Amino acid sequence: MSSNLTPIPADPDALPVAVLTYDLNGTVTGANQAAAVLLGSDSLAGTNAADSGWVITDAAGWPDPDNIHPALAAASTGQPQRGVVARVTTPQGVERWLQVEATPRKDAAGDVEQIIVTLTDITQLLSDARLPRPGYGAGAVATITDQIVSAKLDPQAILEAAIEKLVKVRVGTWLATLINKDPRTMRVHAASDVDPQIAEFIKSMQRETDAAPPFSVMSRVVETGEPVLMPNVPLADFMDALNDDTKAYLAAHPPPPTLPTTHMGVLVVPMHARGSIVGALGLFERRSSNPLTERDVVWIQEIADRMGLAADNAQLYVDAVSRLERLTALRSVQLAITAGPDLRLTLRVILDQAVQGLSIDAADVLLVDESDGLLSLVASTGFRSTSIPDYRLPVDQGIPGSALAARRITTVTTLGAFSQFRRRSLFAREGFKAYGAVPLIVGGKLMGVLEVFHRSVLEPDREWLEFLEALATDAALAIEHASLKQNAADGGVPAAPRSASPALSSLDREILGYVVEGMSNRAIAEKVHLSSHTVKFHLGQMLSRSGATNRTELSRKATREGWI
Repeated sequence: MSSNLTPIPADPDALPVAVLTYDLNGTVTGANQAAAVLLGSDSLAGTNAADSGWVITDAAGWPDPDNIHPALAAASTGQPQRGVVARVTTPQGVERWLQVEATPRKDAAGDVEQIIVTLTDITQLLSDARLPRPGYGAGAVATITDQIVSAKLDPQAILEAAIEKLVKVRVGTWLATLINKDPRTMRVHAASDVDPQIAEFIKSMQRETDAAPPFSVMSRVVETGEPVLMPNVPLADFMDALNDDTKAYLAAHPPPPTLPTTHMGVLVVPMHARGSIVGALGLFERRSSNPLTERDVVWIQEIADRMGLAADNAQLYVDAVSRLERLTALRSVQLAITAGPDLRLTLRVILDQAVQGLSIDAADVLLVDESDGLLSLVASTGFRSTSIPDYRLPVDQGIPGSALAARRITTVTTLGAFSQFRRRSLFAREGFKAYGAVPLIVGGKLMGVLEVFHRSVLEPDREWLEFLEALATDAALAIEHASLKQNAADGGVPAAPRSASPALSSLDREILGYVVEGMSNRAIAEKVHLSSHTVKFHLGQMLSRSGATNRTELSRKATREGWI
């Protein structure tokens, strides 16, 4: 009976190549002297492939996600494993790169009875920079770039798309932070394939506390602009490095249980966009046989910068769309004021535009009742309650009283401050977490207040506040317009023409001052840090309100009437 067994020399040490034999369980049954020298051990027999610590990679050193030892792969499939690249660390700490060939040896019946593994040292070959080879992490960068390109044109959506894909590329918990327009706050997104509950816990903590990133190393990277690589940090030291807010939250809300570990690998890099740091990208993983290295810094940094630039571009797009929508909203409000005889209907239009343009949940207008001097509700939108109690509030106490007294916008984003409100029961029922108020002033007289409410944290920037102030100015004009019509209907003496004392916001007065000085729209735009189109819009509004036909007449009226 013929045999299908591959003949093996009686003396394996005579072979010029390193050879090991494995049984079907992956246990080494034999090794020649060349293998012992290459792997740095004379005690290979009896060791198991699963415990070898070999890291299977591609030619660039990128880890294989399955990381199956070639001998085990050949035993389970019955197929030869050719040209496998493995990174091996000897007991002496020497790192070698090997090309592995694993061949199943079959008996006469065709059943696999042994695995023959040959090893070739290719360390020198892979370290030769003159030879072409794929870049380490190039595939990961290409994959994440495709994910970013296909994501919705929104900063948060880009973060989520990239992070959710990164967990498929490299095992661990990924965390991305993006600086908001208010640099004191950040957007945070986390994902994990090994600890998905931890990722959800981090996101929940951020939503509830609006704290800084939970890991202080993230903040440090944003502040310094330098990446941080800690391949092997004790878990106790890692927990001690958490910021105080995170420690307090963990004390009150224990995190979900995870697999036990004693050490962590940490890598955090900054995100860049147009020469500025806009956030950070971090990987937190359990210590493994494939520790983080400087090569990981390179590809993760490249991905972070692509995420940062994409998120920054998305923010510019969102801002541009928002500006256009707000300008359109102001135009709609102006038309409503001119055409609408019903003050309450006009105010409702203004409130609807406020909810849409400011991305808030609710808004209302309170007017001063001249009979008792108290603020009373005249219009509202966005409240969940089917009926809102008829609160009558003093103008000189609490909020919105402080906005009226200061004659400026007041915002509250601290939950504890709501306990001072007379309407705290309404706030609790509605779930409001942020509040803003701006006074309504007509001819120098306080007429009421425009209030805005939101059920999550608000981060108002300058353009948001300017739009709120513009809406308040329009609301004041609507009140004045209604008053003039009422006076005319009652046969009374109308108030002074609006051209003598137009309602001007602080930005309007600043722009008007530069117009009086003879500056062009472009020069004014540079002074107030807005676009020329926005300055032109404000000038158009002032021309309309003052009755002036051109810039020269507007300047002359402003100087004569003392508007600035």
